[in-house]
Amino acid sequence: MSQRWHARTGHEPIDAMVPAAGHPIGAVGQGLLAGAIGNAVFTGYQVLEAKLTGNGGGDEKPPKDWGETPEPAQVGQRIVEGVFEEDVPLEKANTMTNTMHWLFGTSWGAVYGVYQETFKQPFVSGVALTSTVMAFDYTVLPAMKLYEKPWQYAPSDLAKDYAKHLVYGFSVAAAYSALDRLFASRD
Repeated sequence: MSQRWHARTGHEPIDAMVPAAGHPIGAVGQGLLAGAIGNAVFTGYQVLEAKLTGNGGGDEKPPKDWGETPEPAQVGQRIVEGVFEEDVPLEKANTMTNTMHWLFGTSWGAVYGVYQETFKQPFVSGVALTSTVMAFDYTVLPAMKLYEKPWQYAPSDLAKDYAKHLVYGFSVAAAYSALDRLFASRD
């Protein structure tokens, strides 16, 4: 198709202008897409876990202040109010939670893309991504006074949280590998 497109228009097709996998920009772009896919899988896992364990049911009362909202909402609220100097009404807490969840999960995919193009081992890259996300969570969120310091949690709680985040890390790895195959089949 590339040759026919070029002969007919004199221009390169758009897909010829997209950096290939292995190129840093291509790795970041593919990683962002894999991050979104991995985040969708992780979100489904969280919803299923909540249903199976009875946590996160619909009988929750609306929050009275931002301190009662989930951590992603509080991070987003602080960014919007601190950086952009815009007030965020409490009624937007649910939207802020979802927005930050998706921005965060998708963005970490870019980091995965760089890991994968460095290590070339999806399993290693998935574990590295999970470890990076957990290190970030347990460094930045305590600094923001949204989490306790990591040593204040029971080791079993940290292990469970790590295991849950492995779902995300391995989902991103699987998505990135699938995208590699998809893009390779287009060449």
